[in-house]
Amino acid sequence: MILLLTSCINPGGMPFTAISNPQERERQYVKALNFYISHTTYPIVFTENSGTDISHLFEEHIRSGRLECLTFCGNNNKDQGKGYGECEIIQYALDHSQLIRSCKHPRIAKITGRLIVRNLSTIVRMHSCIFSKRTILCAVNSDLSFPDSRFFIAPIEFLRLFLMHKEGINDNKGRFFEHVLGETIKAQTSFPFSPFLTMPQIEGCSGSTGTVYNASPQTLSFMLTYAKYALWQRKKFKKLYRP
Repeated sequence: MILLLTSCINPGGMPFTAISNPQERERQYVKALNFYISHTTYPIVFTENSGTDISHLFEEHIRSGRLECLTFCGNNNKDQGKGYGECEIIQYALDHSQLIRSCKHPRIAKITGRLIVRNLSTIVRMHSCIFSKRTILCAVNSDLSFPDSRFFIAPIEFLRLFLMHKEGINDNKGRFFEHVLGETIKAQTSFPFSPFLTMPQIEGCSGSTGTVYNASPQTLSFMLTYAKYALWQRKKFKKLYRP
């Protein structure tokens, strides 16, 4: 599996962006990247779309082949918003990453690059024992209409399918990344889908709203209740969209 950390250090006036200071955003990206380097063993593709290169901070890990830092001057289509820009980052990574290209059938864990998923390794190990490598894994709301795009795991082939629909994303018209992601998951039949059976412990700050996420410890009772709820969601999804 490969971690794809999407990033935009200098949003340059992008609408719906609460955290816009480039220095603060860079600090958050560096903190998150250091976490994934130190607390996981997965290859990491850090992809940034405002032309801000932080590779000099991670030269040792880049030389070792553990980390790839890509940057390009994107983020220009502000009329369609942050979600569209996120798709451009994913597209750039799929098209230019040597780490991704070197894997025959990679699974990608897409993570918003300023956020830390504290229990990432636990989630990957647990779900790898239960589901096939072709499974799309993503938290979703109760009526299955709005997946959590901050962190999800999917085969690269699904990401390419999803990106074919990116022109349908327009934040200014209320058509967000999450809407198109959810519609793509439901419409396709090549890849099974399941919500995460354990809640991702996400730490950081929302770039859109400024909301602070705190990764609090989970009791055994909470984990069992959450797993039961996620299995109910999975059953509901299969009944509605996989007759």
